Amino acid sequence: MQNIRCRLYRISLAALLLVSMGSAALGSTVGWAQAGQGDSAEAALYAVHDALFASFLPVNDLPNDSKTTQLLKAARDGIWQQAGSSAAFRQLLQPFGDLRGFGNACGIALAMQGSGKTSFAQLGAGERQRVLSLMQRCEENAPRRLAAMARNFYIVKGYGAIQEQLTGIKVNLYAPPEYLAAHMPHLAPTRLVYDSGKKEIAEKDGHAIDVLIVGSGPAGSVLAHELRKDGKRVLLLERGSFVIPGSMETRLIDDLIDTRTSMDGTIRIRNGMAVGGGSQVNVDLCFAPTTEAIRTKIEGWRKAGQIAADQFTQAELAQDYEWVKRKIGTRTLTENEINSNNRALWDGARLSGLHPKLYSLNTYAPGSSPSPVTDKRSAESQLLIEALEDRSNPLGMIPDADVKRVLFEQDGSEQHAVGVEVQMRASIPGNGVITDPNGLKLLPGETFKVHAKTVILSAGALGSPTVLLRSGIKNDWIGRGVVLHPSMPIMGRFDHHIDALTGTEASVYVDDRLVDRGYALESMADQPLYAALMSPGPALHSLEMIEAFRDLAGFGVMLIDTPQPNNRIVLDKSGSTQIDYTLSEPDKKRFSEGIAEAIRVMFKAGAKEVYLPTTEDILGDGKAEPKPGAETGVLPQVLTSSDQAALVEKNLRFIANESIVTSAHMQATDKMGASPQSSVVGQDFHVWGTDGLYVVDGSVFPTSVGANPMQSIYTIAKIFADHWNLQQ
Repeated sequence: MQNIRCRLYRISLAALLLVSMGSAALGSTVGWAQAGQGDSAEAALYAVHDALFASFLPVNDLPNDSKTTQLLKAARDGIWQQAGSSAAFRQLLQPFGDLRGFGNACGIALAMQGSGKTSFAQLGAGERQRVLSLMQRCEENAPRRLAAMARNFYIVKGYGAIQEQLTGIKVNLYAPPEYLAAHMPHLAPTRLVYDSGKKEIAEKDGHAIDVLIVGSGPAGSVLAHELRKDGKRVLLLERGSFVIPGSMETRLIDDLIDTRTSMDGTIRIRNGMAVGGGSQVNVDLCFAPTTEAIRTKIEGWRKAGQIAADQFTQAELAQDYEWVKRKIGTRTLTENEINSNNRALWDGARLSGLHPKLYSLNTYAPGSSPSPVTDKRSAESQLLIEALEDRSNPLGMIPDADVKRVLFEQDGSEQHAVGVEVQMRASIPGNGVITDPNGLKLLPGETFKVHAKTVILSAGALGSPTVLLRSGIKNDWIGRGVVLHPSMPIMGRFDHHIDALTGTEASVYVDDRLVDRGYALESMADQPLYAALMSPGPALHSLEMIEAFRDLAGFGVMLIDTPQPNNRIVLDKSGSTQIDYTLSEPDKKRFSEGIAEAIRVMFKAGAKEVYLPTTEDILGDGKAEPKPGAETGVLPQVLTSSDQAALVEKNLRFIANESIVTSAHMQATDKMGASPQSSVVGQDFHVWGTDGLYVVDGSVFPTSVGANPMQSIYTIAKIFADHWNLQQ
């Protein structure tokens, strides 16, 4: 069992999901003969791929539906064509090629005893479902994780290629060429030059870089926009690619999202990886930093001595938040923007005695976006483009630049930050991507240095602690106490069309329990494949869910989790970042309470069935009714009555890789405080034990900020910039 566990942890979910495949892949088929090309090992690997695909998408189970069958076959062969040579994909398949690698774990060896079969591909359909069921229910986590990764990959890539044909819903991702030509930014001439001998980037005129900012999300973009005052030279480095604002629906582009799981696979964690950071890929839900939930957390930090008595006062937060709203274009919704999907949460909450509210959003009003594919306003579009086009003192920016570590010179007892070491990455493909805007002609993998008077890390709660850890800073609090805001989606099926992607996609939230119980109900919507992904069960059930997409409504339960010292960001032996995170028992109790309430709200709204993304025995009453085709394997959990919410609250345990939990709000990994014995940065944001090195982003929050953090991050970065400019 140890060998397979080691192999599993080397498989990167992000690497698998970033294997590109779209509808264009449906134009060709591969098939057995082409896949094998006379190579028996290759043919055997393709056979495993074929068997796994058929286990998660019902390519062989629709004898009376030739049209859907052909679509599924094309998707299957398209995956092989696009991913067949990917090392991560092949690593995913290999354990299924020889099931003896599982040893006695999960009962797989016993189930296959006497059959003479060793490969998943040799099994019949019922036997395959039996093996997957044993993996999914295994006491060992590694087989559960392998099964979950395989299902996640095939559902996303398989249905991602054919969801439009299955549902009739067109997901517009990319703007046409004429939009790109009309909206190409007019960047100021670069001031940067690359010295290939020194392997160093500097200003052409020899002027020192005053401030080097790592990360271009909400915090980094505010700093890049504001710290150029009085002629200061500012350079921004961003790990992700630079896309023309409005050129694509960035919320749905895998290449712009860093998707990974916690070390045990329990939580799927999403971070932005683009110029604009998380503001490019989030749903734009805005909570003012002066709201009760956030005010309560900030006052708690003050009481604990983690922030100064006069720091982040309500007056200061309110003043700088007004600047944020003006610059970003934050708008307040009206009730007439509530679409049918959000109406389920609005009506269900009211009928439950709760008090639903309307979001503020960082989006264009309906019909006013210049882009034909997105209504998003991001840190890039609202702050960075202006700074990059400013010919009086343009911002310098290098996209696709992965900062590996901070460079130091020893200054007495302190380390003085003098710059960073960077490794270039390849730009993502696409016509809307601005590659090498400075004309430096650096190749992917090339490493260089940049020197500056001051270094500010704004790479987020994942990126900033990663850079600090790689830089060798001696502080055991780096990465500790990470909070994730774990979330679980609730889907309800109605007897009429909902059409969740029409109109304003997110408008309603319920925060009645946010302060006292630490959870909120928040509206959500996603592309059709999401319905299949969040409906674990047999292949026919997942297909049924995606075909029923127009009748589905959904919202999520978001938990304000409690910092635990053992939950932390760590580096593995290769220097890659890992997120070691386990929900505490009290947090699980509050989370399951919130999910039970959400189930009742969905039924109050009129849902006929409610679905949770779990294969745990949450009903625990023996009354789970199997769907057609579910005679073997793990049954989907279909709720038919609000009375079952109590059973869910009692029985849901959030077992790793049996329940699907997501996160998009990582915070608190470089906590602010009054002492290096309990924090990473001081109350002036400087990193303890260093000079000239600061962290300004959501990682400095001592705990969760208490709600969706984007607006608070913008605001606190503005506060830092105001104080910085006054002091210089």
